[in-house]
Amino acid sequence: MNFEFFLPAKIIFGCGKIKELPVYAEKIGKKAFIATSLKGLDLIKDILKLLKNSNISYYFFDSVEANPTSTLIDKAVEVFKKEKCDYAIGIGGGSSMDFAKAVAIGASHEGSIWDYVYVPYRENKEITQSTLPVIAVTTTSGTGSEVTKWAVVTNPKTYEKSFLESETIIPKISIVDPELTVNLPKQLTAATGMDALSHAIESYVNINATPVSDMTAEESIKIISRFLPEAVANGNNIIAREKMSWANTLAGITIEHAGTHLVHAMGHVLGGRLNLDHGIAMALCLEPVLRYSWTSNIEKFAKLTSLMGEDISGITEKKAAKMSSEAVKELLIEVGLDMKLSELGVKKEMIDTFVDDAFKYLTPMLDASPKKPLKDDVKKLYLSIL
Repeated sequence: MNFEFFLPAKIIFGCGKIKELPVYAEKIGKKAFIATSLKGLDLIKDILKLLKNSNISYYFFDSVEANPTSTLIDKAVEVFKKEKCDYAIGIGGGSSMDFAKAVAIGASHEGSIWDYVYVPYRENKEITQSTLPVIAVTTTSGTGSEVTKWAVVTNPKTYEKSFLESETIIPKISIVDPELTVNLPKQLTAATGMDALSHAIESYVNINATPVSDMTAEESIKIISRFLPEAVANGNNIIAREKMSWANTLAGITIEHAGTHLVHAMGHVLGGRLNLDHGIAMALCLEPVLRYSWTSNIEKFAKLTSLMGEDISGITEKKAAKMSSEAVKELLIEVGLDMKLSELGVKKEMIDTFVDDAFKYLTPMLDASPKKPLKDDVKKLYLSIL
């Protein structure tokens, strides 16, 4: 049992906790750069009013898009400097929080943000301690970005979707207020929930799993399997929203310590090539990867099936392990995300490009898989969801 446990983020969790944002913002810096995709929503108007009433100075940037691009981040960095901001606040889902993290790096380092993104076939610039501070306010229950050292960036020229990695971008303050998720649409609730589940499951069976990540993963898997269908069916169910917010935070802590693997490698490629919502990509890839890899750790996959609420009494451990993918499939049907790539316009001739992308720049995720895949394996997996 050799592992490290590090979680410097201060997590402010609970209904109504958004009201404490001005208190923490005042301590972090003099002028905030607020990054969000929540253009025009009452939720963001209320937060801005809260800051304004507390005399918190800020610049409001509401042009964040799904799968944030390096070019837009570079433009935002120019604005950040021009407005003389000294810290960033990301308000929204993973895209907004990751955007804020990327801007915090870009505003304190030379060159384009893409210079700092992990790409295995070139020398990447080092992210230093000069990185400016970040506050994260999550309005979904799916990315875990509020507690991680990761931020995902897409290169619009190469279609590569890779990551920034640095402990300096773990948010100083993370506000997780379940009330902010109440008006999340059904499909977005389902998609972000499947992203959180994918984080927990991938870390749980990852070759880098630790006692800490196992503990948080198990609790997260149990909660999501139980409460995601309720949150999708009735967004106003504050108990379900609260449970999903906690499960998402746990899943974020989990990937911080064990990371993701093949599911995210395949999903990142889809995001980069198709500009596909990340949660949808995870929903597409999770079940087939479990179906492919369950023999790699029969004991753990069997327990995974049980954690998802399936009764495994009276059956062999091997059969229980095999059922793990079926449990995910059942949940996907329940939340309305049982989909195929062909529904998104993907053609068979595109699959080889997807496979090449995964092996070109996402090898750390492939290497962390419990059953290390070959190119032909990944091609078969993509074809199985075509």
